[in-house]
Amino acid sequence: MASRFEVLLQDLGSRFTKDDIPKIRDALLALRRVMEIPVSYLNPSSGYHPVVVFKKRFGRVQKEVPVSILDLKILNRYNMPGWRREVEFWLDNDVVIRENLYGMEALLIGDPRGLNRLSDIIRRLAQYMSVRPSKLVLFYNTIYMDYGGGRYIQLLLRGNDLEVRLIRMKLSEASSYLGKAIEYMDSAFGNKNIDFYKLLFAHASETYSSFDWFFHRYIYPRLNPEQREFLEEMQDYRNFLRLLYDHINRLNKDRIGDEIGIRVIRRANPKRPLEIGIAFTNRGIDVRRYVNTAQINFMV
Repeated sequence: MASRFEVLLQDLGSRFTKDDIPKIRDALLALRRVMEIPVSYLNPSSGYHPVVVFKKRFGRVQKEVPVSILDLKILNRYNMPGWRREVEFWLDNDVVIRENLYGMEALLIGDPRGLNRLSDIIRRLAQYMSVRPSKLVLFYNTIYMDYGGGRYIQLLLRGNDLEVRLIRMKLSEASSYLGKAIEYMDSAFGNKNIDFYKLLFAHASETYSSFDWFFHRYIYPRLNPEQREFLEEMQDYRNFLRLLYDHINRLNKDRIGDEIGIRVIRRANPKRPLEIGIAFTNRGIDVRRYVNTAQINFMV
């Protein structure tokens, strides 16, 4: 690889300038690192060939050279892979930064303005995390947090949108690792995906105080009139919340589906139980009047 790599750098230096060689070297090494992440956009196991298109402006002329990250060679129309995933790297703008963030070995790739914003988010997450990853890669708008053993927490950030993905990691593990960082993500981003809301529920079920916060933020405002009337008619609905939390706390967090079904038998009217369905969606958390399957049953 070493000789092929050096030959490639010399070829690219002649296509651009010799002053660009150090930046090209850093970019190729960093993109190879991204390629090696099993779930990354550039990993060839997906069946796509990873390609970087180096670009640079020379006055009014824009030059671009596609390079195979996998084979370390310049591509042209004759040897261009049919199935490929491309990433653009602007030599006159994009940067590669290696630094230590709160004990995490961090590799940052992207344009400086975007990296500044996302680096601030990473620092805030690191402050709240219970367990930080040993390694972290920020690849443009995607954060890969490496917890070893092929286990990753992946965060995709698009403006005010957040998408969480867990790789070879249980929901309970991710919840315990991220800790209060989950609540920060909930407040910092507007739109989140279904996996985030499951993670939020797992986090909320760890302590009564976090469940109380979750209930009043997500459940109570969405109760229908009958469900809300049931709570308000109770002498002390806090006792009901405590009882509900005790049952939720015993759920297997790693087997949470798209809905948590709750059925409450009322002694005063046992033939007409109260049902509350907590449904996780890509649009948020819905509260439903009827449940498909009740995982939690109790009497009050």
